[in-house]
Amino acid sequence: MGGLVILFPIITVLVGLYLITLGLWELREGVNRKQYIKYMFTGLFLLVILTPMVWLLGSSLLI
Repeated sequence: MGGLVILFPIITVLVGLYLITLGLWELREGVNRKQYIKYMFTGLFLLVILTPMVWLLGSSLLI
């Protein structure tokens, strides 16, 4: 359980950065703006909201 608490936030950060990169690439191509918005907001949600929540919940579970 302790390893999962450390591994899950790292995975969410990596997936969030990947989605933001895909969003920027989609914006560069300029083909589908809805896809850009979907990638960007999902990636930002993973980075800004989900990762700190997982860190806080995980640290409270380890105590």
